[in-house]
Amino acid sequence: MTKQPEARLDHLLERYLGLESLEVTEELLDLCGASIDPQALPVLKRRLHEEKAQVIQLGAREYIRMREKSEQLITSLTPVIAALEEEASHDTPSETQH
Repeated sequence: MTKQPEARLDHLLERYLGLESLEVTEELLDLCGASIDPQALPVLKRRLHEEKAQVIQLGAREYIRMREKSEQLITSLTPVIAALEEEASHDTPSETQH
């Protein structure tokens, strides 16, 4: 991974993890260690699905601040998933060449 995409991913992860719960952050650390990599995609995709469902429920109940936090999580999580999927797709061809 070159420095520019790595720095971009670090920035995206920093934004996302600042919003995420401690429980999920611990789950990601247990799964990936100190660096988040494509192994985290199932957890991140699950969280994205959960937050999207929660936004609808919170909006219906008019919990505006909680809905806004969920929307922020979705906004920060979506590019993290995209960057990790891109990284995973770049890793796959090099592994098959060995």
